Amino acid sequence: MEYEVVEYNAKEHSDLVNNLPAETILKPYNIFRHFNPKGKLIVDLGCGDGSISRTAIDRGADYVLGIDSKFEMIILAGDMNEGYKGRIHYINDFVENCEGSGKFDIAIMSYLLNNAQSANQLEKQVKAAFSFLKKGGKAIVYNNNPFDTIGGDFTKYGFRKTITGTDEGSEIIYNYSPFMSKRIVNYFLKSETHEEAFRKAGFSKFRWEKLELMPDADKAFWKEYFERKELPVIGAVAEK
Repeated sequence: MEYEVVEYNAKEHSDLVNNLPAETILKPYNIFRHFNPKGKLIVDLGCGDGSISRTAIDRGADYVLGIDSKFEMIILAGDMNEGYKGRIHYINDFVENCEGSGKFDIAIMSYLLNNAQSANQLEKQVKAAFSFLKKGGKAIVYNNNPFDTIGGDFTKYGFRKTITGTDEGSEIIYNYSPFMSKRIVNYFLKSETHEEAFRKAGFSKFRWEKLELMPDADKAFWKEYFERKELPVIGAVAEK
């Protein structure tokens, strides 16, 4: 199967990720609250411009391998790698094509799984993550929330989310205008489809994790984001 590179301007996306509070504060908090990166070997699957990879090193990780299918993103990540050379290494490839060494402590999948257009593609992404991890290693997921079937206007936080349907493979549109000139297309796959993918890959444990607000956060600012029963994004933790 040939996989598709997500269509968007890499520089626009990098600027977005490094400026919006939902990306600079909420996302890293809800990734790193599930593990301490100090001394860890980490693989960042769908690493983008390497923002999470660099944060992991800044927080004490020994080494990070970043993988992304978008060549322009890998170029940007390399440009921002000054001071991280020898500690972060980037590869341009589809995660689905990768097979790991079984030596990593943590596999981070930030906005990776929502690019899968089918259960089969999802299973290949999860299987790849499994292959990188050693026994007891953890997969940390930050993803479109499959329990959210409404979407909505989150302009205050930089985006609008449109769900076109709840059949497997239906498009989910994230509109970041005016920050990005193109919309980002994700795909709807049921929560059960995700859970089954982790089971088939061989993970012994899997749990969904609702996003939490940082203890020192401005609660008034985040009120409209967190008042929804189902937030637009969700986390998950799986153990090998």
